[in-house]
Amino acid sequence: MSAAQRLGPAIDFQCACGAIKGHVKETAPPTGRRLICHCHDCQAFAHFLGQEKIMLDDHAGTHVYQMDSVKFHLSAGQDQLACVSVTGGPLLRWYCATCKTPIANTLNSTRFPFLSLITAGFDQQKIDAILGTDVEHVATGSAVGNLGKVKTVHMAGMLWNLLVRSIKAQFNPALKKSALFNSETGLPLAQHMVLEPAERLKIDEKADIYREVLAAAKS
Repeated sequence: MSAAQRLGPAIDFQCACGAIKGHVKETAPPTGRRLICHCHDCQAFAHFLGQEKIMLDDHAGTHVYQMDSVKFHLSAGQDQLACVSVTGGPLLRWYCATCKTPIANTLNSTRFPFLSLITAGFDQQKIDAILGTDVEHVATGSAVGNLGKVKTVHMAGMLWNLLVRSIKAQFNPALKKSALFNSETGLPLAQHMVLEPAERLKIDEKADIYREVLAAAKS
């Protein structure tokens, strides 16, 4: 931590059923970035959980905070963690196995010290106060309705950010620590499932209908 930074107040987290509890301890000023992702995969995750009304905003976007994984801490409920890959790729999407509360997205290895916190389950006023209100939008092509003149970022920019974090972690192994991974083996604490193509197709059909409903509400 640089001399210009200090630890800010914790942002507490608890899933809907109370099984999983934790907090985020960010620096002040914060070093992460707030994003709203409108991609089809984020929408599919929301519908997979049945949490689309909570996770998705009026433009079918998911609000996340990209941060160093070491800043996310769990105090209870590690045995209730579950994760899924909606594409079969390396991105894992974490949630509570009992109540389906979304938690975060990570890659499948601590070699990439990255955690994309899904902020739907957090106190939004506290999120704004601690993390700031500057938000960038990703994958706006699959957003619902006209977003207007919003600040956007391309996937290439996000990949560059991940690369920078990974390089920093090579010089500071402490950054590789993650509450969602075994500290000794580096493996995820939950065995991830992969959506079968037929299941993903059904979820995408639900997502298409939901986007139509959101679009109709705006007309």
